[in-house]
Amino acid sequence: MNQPNDVTLARMQADWPRWEVWIVPCAVGGPVWCARRHEDRDAVPARVLNADSAEHLAEYLNESSS
Repeated sequence: MNQPNDVTLARMQADWPRWEVWIVPCAVGGPVWCARRHEDRDAVPARVLNADSAEHLAEYLNESSS
């Protein structure tokens, strides 16, 4: 792990163990931060949170957990 996003991703995965958290790299506009509950893995339609930053994704995770 040598990229700032890798460190942030690892921290978010540790902070939110009930969620699968990942980053989708984009050519334009920067990465998209994504998360879904592990138990929703096979849900149809998929229930995925998307955010433009790790900070926004953390806000969405807080809201979804309350």
